[in-house]
Amino acid sequence: MGASMEEPSLSHALISMVPFLVVTVVFFFFAIPIGRRKGKGIGFVAWSLIPFLTPFILYYLVSLPDKSVLDRLAALEGKSL
Repeated sequence: MGASMEEPSLSHALISMVPFLVVTVVFFFFAIPIGRRKGKGIGFVAWSLIPFLTPFILYYLVSLPDKSVLDRLAALEGKSL
C-alpha cells in the first residue's frame, strides 16, 4: 500500500553527501588564488576543505586586505619616518 519506512543504508547516506562535497572542493579551488593574493599559504586555505568551515574561511579570506596593499603601505610608512 504505502512505502515502508526502512533505515537508510550507508551507501545512500554517502551518495547524498556527494553534491555537498563537490561544492566544497569547488570553493577550495576558488580559495587558492584568493589566499595567495591575501598572503595566506595553501595550509590555511586547506581549512576550507572542512565542509562546515568553508563559508567562514572564505569570508575571512575575502575580508583581508591584499598583500600588495600591505607591502605598499609599509613602504610608505618607511619613507615618512
